[in-house]
Amino acid sequence: MTKKTPFLLYAIIAVAIGAMMIPTVIVLSVALVPTAVALIMERKKGWYGGVTVGSMNLAGTLPYLTDLWFKAHTIEAAVNIITSVLAWFMFYGCAAIGWAIYAVTPNVVSSFMAMTAGRQITSLRAKQRELVQTWGPDVEVIYEPEHLKAAAAAEKAATSAPMRTSVAAPASLG
Repeated sequence: MTKKTPFLLYAIIAVAIGAMMIPTVIVLSVALVPTAVALIMERKKGWYGGVTVGSMNLAGTLPYLTDLWFKAHTIEAAVNIITSVLAWFMFYGCAAIGWAIYAVTPNVVSSFMAMTAGRQITSLRAKQRELVQTWGPDVEVIYEPEHLKAAAAAEKAATSAPMRTSVAAPASLG
């Protein structure tokens, strides 16, 4: 058995199911275009954009798919769905909401993390003041490893030393 055998098997199964469900395939091929675009445009590792847009896009498609499945699973019903303006509004409106969620989420998460970090800093400074009151000002001294002290001293010496430049005298033009 080679590695291509499972792919071939899956392809045969997908084609067989697709042939039995042609009206569903027609609706999904029109409705899930934003999901395909999101998956193609995703450059980062993880497919987060495709998953976000795809889930919202599928949520907008499901009411029409359930009508198709439980009322009349015919090509005519599928064509009626994809020619409906309201259906297109639902398909692409929900996909737009998915894009909005994908665009806004990183900013919301970073704001939350910044607030949490700020709260932790405030709490740690209060504990530091408490330790200074308990143990005295000696605990307030900042610990700095020796190799960092040497690097900082070398950097300070390099920036405070006057810059010496040598300018060569022009050669006489003969």
